[in-house]
Amino acid sequence: MTDVIIVHSKYGNSKNHWYEWLKHNLTLEGYRVTLFNLEADVHAQIDEWVNQMKDQIHIRKHDTYFVTHGFGSITALKFLEETAHHIEGFFSIAGFKEDAQDIDENVDLRGVTIDYDKVKSQVDHFYGLTSKDDKYVSYKETERLMDTLNGHIRVVENGGHFLEDEGFVTFTSLQARMQDYMTK
Repeated sequence: MTDVIIVHSKYGNSKNHWYEWLKHNLTLEGYRVTLFNLEADVHAQIDEWVNQMKDQIHIRKHDTYFVTHGFGSITALKFLEETAHHIEGFFSIAGFKEDAQDIDENVDLRGVTIDYDKVKSQVDHFYGLTSKDDKYVSYKETERLMDTLNGHIRVVENGGHFLEDEGFVTFTSLQARMQDYMTK
């Protein structure tokens, strides 16, 4: 049984957007799903997130996939960098690197560094999804992240930041793509 860890974005928590829906559906399909939760705080720093992840997330085996969104992507990468675990895959929805320029102005990444070579040695496969009309994270930033991680990327024309108010209370295309990768 594959483990899936979902890490939400900075705006909201695990109860909004498509996170609970995805957890429910993957659980029905037989996956063991952990849904990370940190209440929304536009001023939260990456170290606060990583500390909470250390309390909530327990990687049990190699057959584990992270599904991350926005700020949750970079914090999950930092979390993985600080662990000794080796996992199978990492999905980044609208992710970005710590030196991103074309992202929401409320994201403070001063002083953040990530050893991408270390992270790449700990994760077998990276997948990115981004949208050309995302007002929070430019699709070019997600492309840069996937280029750095030697990952695969899909860029869609219309998806925004994949938020609830943009119609993303479910995310069937993400689930289908994930399950396709996780069953290879």
